[in-house]
Amino acid sequence: FPDSKDYKTQSEFSIFSFDFFAPKPTSSFSPRPFTVPLFYKLASSDPCRMVMLQKVIHCISVITLVVSILMYLSKKWIKLLSLCLLLYFFTWWNIVGWTGNILSESLSLSFMLLWFAIILCYYRKQSWINFLLLTIVTILLSFTRDTWPYIILLYSIINILILKLFNKNVLKQGVAFFVFSICLFLAQNYSSSRGERYKLPVFNSIAGRIAQNDSYLLWFENEGMPLIEKLKKDFRGILIDEKENRSIVYSKYNDPEYVLLNNWILKDGKKVYQKFILTHWSYFLLFDQTFDQSNRIFCSNLQDYTQKPKDFFLNADSTFPYFSLLPCILLIVLIALLMLVKRNMIFIFPVLVAILFTVNALISYNADALEVKRHLFVTQIVLEFISLLSLLLLLDNMHLIKDLFNKIKKVNAV
Repeated sequence: FPDSKDYKTQSEFSIFSFDFFAPKPTSSFSPRPFTVPLFYKLASSDPCRMVMLQKVIHCISVITLVVSILMYLSKKWIKLLSLCLLLYFFTWWNIVGWTGNILSESLSLSFMLLWFAIILCYYRKQSWINFLLLTIVTILLSFTRDTWPYIILLYSIINILILKLFNKNVLKQGVAFFVFSICLFLAQNYSSSRGERYKLPVFNSIAGRIAQNDSYLLWFENEGMPLIEKLKKDFRGILIDEKENRSIVYSKYNDPEYVLLNNWILKDGKKVYQKFILTHWSYFLLFDQTFDQSNRIFCSNLQDYTQKPKDFFLNADSTFPYFSLLPCILLIVLIALLMLVKRNMIFIFPVLVAILFTVNALISYNADALEVKRHLFVTQIVLEFISLLSLLLLLDNMHLIKDLFNKIKKVNAV
């Protein structure tokens, strides 16, 4: 993939150079967030070593997350069941398959799992060591993809509310993490702007969604966007995310006839597009999309990008995806209700993750109209994960469920 070449090129920059962390584009190089190039450098910029390193990091992240979950469970048989079930789940090819490609997906997914693990450890013990670990993992996660800073910033706000509810003595840490998240957001935004990383995603969204609607185009025309009629002519009625149509978009990136539009995107396009999203909630909430289009949020097993699973990996691949959206919501609601009986941070975790990744799905979908499935394959993985976790927590806390039903009966009797 072209992305792989860019990661290799950036990994060969000096780590002591500012250009390693926030490079500028050239005619043959498109800058990337620095985490993947950093680990590529650790692998001596060798593709085979990088693939092996991604596999090792995947294993470390999975084991750390599973152990952090086991610490919250009380029944031994539930711990054993959880160990087997979760390890089995993380052999799903929709997760493991990405470790064979040098793209951002593998490390982004691995550091997301590690981030979950550190959050659980931090909520178990709000020490400054755990806080430091959380910030380090957050930085590495954030610089795998440019959508992560928005989710991290949202988490930092919710985190203050969680700490206020459970442990008011460490509110200073919550505020400190919020300030850290703002700084991280600004730093990554600067890096993205310097590297012009937003240019192609904004172009794709204009071509793929804005150009399909006259009222959208009129709004952008009033904001100064050029080439309105040409966009209509070239893209109206074309589903650019269909594999056979992507070449149409690629051919326009360096088309001299689109120089005006590309220059406008670099100067004003990102701000105008963000303003459009904030003032057009029906667009942000995907009301302009068909069911099939919005259902790409729950895609899985994208074998245009990964090799086909074989041997041992066929087992989990024949099992997952298992959960759909409705059962997942019901399980999360039951977990949330357990909070009425007992305040325990593990009960709020599935709810927290569900909120974060609902927003993540909307942000990622709106950020780029091209390769939507690739950008959103993580949604189904998270849905499966929080469904499994919620189910295991319910089994481990059956006594609390009985107490909850008894309370409900008393309320109804009154």
